[in-house]
Amino acid sequence: MNLSNKLQQLFSKLKAFQPIDNTLVSKLYVLSEKSLFTAMIFTILITIALYPELSYTIFLWGIPLITMILVRLYDAYLFKTSPQIYSVETWYKKFILLSLLTGVIVSSLGFGFIHYVNDYYQLFILASLMGLTAGASISLSADIRIAIIYISIIIVPLIVTLAMVETPLNIIIPILLVLFLIMQITMIFKSYMQEQEIKELQGEKDLLDISLEEQLDKNKLLLNENKLFIAEMVHQIKTPLSVIISNASLIEMRSNLEFSSYITQINSAINMLSNSYEDLSYIISNDTIEYKPIKINLTNFMHDRINFFDIIVQANDKTLIATIDQDLWITMNDTELERLIDNNISNAIKHSQPKSQIEIILENQKDEIELKFISEGKKINNVVMIFNKNYTENNHAKRSLGLGLNMARTICEKNHIDYSAHSEDNINTFTYIFKI
Repeated sequence: MNLSNKLQQLFSKLKAFQPIDNTLVSKLYVLSEKSLFTAMIFTILITIALYPELSYTIFLWGIPLITMILVRLYDAYLFKTSPQIYSVETWYKKFILLSLLTGVIVSSLGFGFIHYVNDYYQLFILASLMGLTAGASISLSADIRIAIIYISIIIVPLIVTLAMVETPLNIIIPILLVLFLIMQITMIFKSYMQEQEIKELQGEKDLLDISLEEQLDKNKLLLNENKLFIAEMVHQIKTPLSVIISNASLIEMRSNLEFSSYITQINSAINMLSNSYEDLSYIISNDTIEYKPIKINLTNFMHDRINFFDIIVQANDKTLIATIDQDLWITMNDTELERLIDNNISNAIKHSQPKSQIEIILENQKDEIELKFISEGKKINNVVMIFNKNYTENNHAKRSLGLGLNMARTICEKNHIDYSAHSEDNINTFTYIFKI
């Protein structure tokens, strides 16, 4: 059997795996149209950000990508207004061709430009491509074949390129990208399988007249399984992140002084990423997993979390001063306590003034323990709303989703911890009172 016949058999199997019909094609165009406007804005911002380093050369990437996005938007407009001009299969083939061409152009940012920028811009390009990939995996999720091929076009060349770039982490970062690719493909496939299960359940409902209550219970079970799956994936990624942190420390000890600032920035970025994964893990699992309280030495716990953030504080050119009373104990879950403390320290670093001082005070107040996070930053206009979900202060320059303090509020209310915020004379104070 020659290669041509083998390829034809492969394509036939892929086509049979997910039938091409009007519903599938409509989903692809609708989802992609919503994401293309965001992708265009993101492309413009990336081009502007890289212009100081690459000058007009970056336009060789930005202009073709914006042009391709406009072509795809026009194609989506035609599908919406005049779907009869082509058959469903022709629309599908057009979508595949334009999507994969877009992927090739996006991918060229990695293998075409990353060699010509310094370490900081390399990390920026890496983060940008991962962001574009994650967004595309959602917009192309209606057809897992296109989604998997698209993200592979972007990530695989990036892995090879970064493995060839001479940096202290030229092996560790590609390994992390391989894990990222595996996670993305697994989640795409898992989402597809769950969608198929839901369709099968719907079919069974029509045939067997399953009651509405039973159907809802099954759908809830699928949703809970999906949450547990994502939580497990987050947990699995935490382990290689810990290995990367350890290896980065070894590299720092063995590297020349000229690389020390770069290693500090990399360690800071990895610690921030690790902290974000812990937040995601808690958000996903807090309503499905019981976090049992234990007796905790709060004094030692605070020292551990401050040590964790030390590298991030250094990378942001700020200082942290801690005044902590000795031998203070509380009873609560250690995971929830870590999320409460980490979100406040992270916010203080993110939103405080450049080169400013962050102060943490932990002291015994008779029948209660008082924990304060004090930083110098822009005035909080509404201290009452600051703990609400999705609320953000408009005057903050840093991007925020408004989830961290709401998570802290949820933890406080669950554990009967009094919480408050105070802002005066550009000094912001967040106070938490634990009952002894």
